[in-house]
Amino acid sequence: MNTNEAKFILRARRPDGRDDGESPFAAALEQARRDPALADWLTREQAFDETVTARLREVAPPAGLRDAILAGARMQRRTPWWRETYTLALAASLAVIFGLAAAWSTGRIAPGGERLALGAMADWEEPTHHAVVLVGHGALREALAATGLRLTAGLPLDFDRLRAAGCRTIRIAGREVLEVCFKREGAGDLHLYIARRRDFGGAALDAEPMFRERGTLASVGWADERHAYVLVSDSGAEALRAVL
Repeated sequence: MNTNEAKFILRARRPDGRDDGESPFAAALEQARRDPALADWLTREQAFDETVTARLREVAPPAGLRDAILAGARMQRRTPWWRETYTLALAASLAVIFGLAAAWSTGRIAPGGERLALGAMADWEEPTHHAVVLVGHGALREALAATGLRLTAGLPLDFDRLRAAGCRTIRIAGREVLEVCFKREGAGDLHLYIARRRDFGGAALDAEPMFRERGTLASVGWADERHAYVLVSDSGAEALRAVL
């Protein structure tokens, strides 16, 4: 079972845990225990479900709604629903709640770090991307290829200077992102995507490495004071860990 299959199954899991003993759910939960990125995704899913459930519990039907509905059913000429203030109030309450739920859902599906990581992986999968696989800022590429450099230890980068020097530039979520491709012994081809931290969540970004996998691709994202990074490889997560 891969990560995408586990997510598909876990989306159907009931929040009270009644499904956890069933074979597909148990296997998906075991995958989440092995995959930190999947575990984080599951935590966000559960938090979202709990929030929506709590909001729905707060909705109380207007007083006298049941009697009014029954009385209306006995009338030969029914009053249009939009003239009934109590029904309008209930509809407005539900609209607000589901609007909040939709907004929360959008945020949880693609927070800044995940949006950057997914965009970087999507760029790597573009057929035209591989025509420039080893094009980038020469001096930086050489430094990144050095075996002793640990990427999460801190990279002395200047985003504007890199862009001006001809570093490959793409756009993810409407923001500029730079890419430098390099090789590292034992890790194969690696693709480092660099963004301004403020463009992808600022303080909300986690400095700790976050691994993600999709098909044959693996990525790891992290941030320092000024920049957010995503490193992508088709050699697996272990290749990424070797250079962090």
